[in-house]
Amino acid sequence: MNVAVLGAGNGGCAAAADLSQRGFNVNLFESQEFKDNIKPIVEKGVQFAGAIGTGLARPRKVTTDIREAIANADLIMIVTPAYAHSILAKKIAPYLRNQPVVLNPGHTGGAISFAKNLRENGFAGTTRIGETMVLTYICRLVQPGYVKVFHVMKSLLFSAFPGQCTDELYNAFKGAYPAIVPGRNVLETGLTNLAAVIHPPGMLLNAGWIEFTKGEFKFYSEGITPAVARVVQALDEERLRLLEAVGLRPVTATQWYYRQGCTPIETTSFYEAFQAGGPDQYLRAPRTLDHRYVIEEVNYGLVPMASMGRMLHVPTPNMDGIIRIASTMGQRDFWEEGLTNEKLGIAGLWPEKLDRFLEEGKRD
Repeated sequence: MNVAVLGAGNGGCAAAADLSQRGFNVNLFESQEFKDNIKPIVEKGVQFAGAIGTGLARPRKVTTDIREAIANADLIMIVTPAYAHSILAKKIAPYLRNQPVVLNPGHTGGAISFAKNLRENGFAGTTRIGETMVLTYICRLVQPGYVKVFHVMKSLLFSAFPGQCTDELYNAFKGAYPAIVPGRNVLETGLTNLAAVIHPPGMLLNAGWIEFTKGEFKFYSEGITPAVARVVQALDEERLRLLEAVGLRPVTATQWYYRQGCTPIETTSFYEAFQAGGPDQYLRAPRTLDHRYVIEEVNYGLVPMASMGRMLHVPTPNMDGIIRIASTMGQRDFWEEGLTNEKLGIAGLWPEKLDRFLEEGKRD
């Protein structure tokens, strides 16, 4: 399989290294403004260590030319923060040849938004956008071109928009990631965005510690104290009620955390799950609140969830509170910036109409 990996950050480098060493033909793309990220990769390949082994992997092509990156791709995989999705949709729209696109991860509403952005940028073909519930890897760049992979997810929800393409994209994507399991639709993957319920409370309720120490503490094992874990729990309960409201299976975040191999124990306690010694136990906190753990997870996680809650008459008081506190701390309006129902194009769609839209990709 020829795979175009778009994005050479943490996840993109992990994917390029992992897939290349497993025999896939990988084209790795990075935007021109971040070309320094790929200089060492052009020279010697992606250096990697950890859960996928140790060594150097050489993608077939490393480029800042989007047309060149996707030209011969059987699958296009976007491994970037959610705020780069609209930029990449605009870049690939003129050159896309109906290849399937997978957002790894899709965050909340990612596939719907990406398909909408493609159409708005002139793509007239058939949109087939897959997404995973969270990133396939727990990983960090040690330096440009050198990625440390702490864990590869052992189970991962996958779905596509429109839903009628899920089987096709699932069968294509599982060749690269056998651990994926098919979801009913992208609402199920989007509402199983675990990072959105874990990262914002971990950041905002540790704001003083982050600003004072510049992130010199372990985010999960030290930052998620019993009180912080109770807020995570409250957010997750609201997420589960949203799943139930649209007829989807409510699986708790701690259940998923165990299934993915991120904690060695089955528990209903978030505090216990984070204290049990999983692969992310040593990860340091961000150095600043101006970080994707807040900006991305609120704009492309909590805002779309809370917006859906308003449409479905499902109260989300804790999500609303985190969004407001994040806005106050960041001196910005996340409700204005975030991915609301209106921006997704699903405003006014009640569950029955929403199901049809998710399956067929057409509002009317």
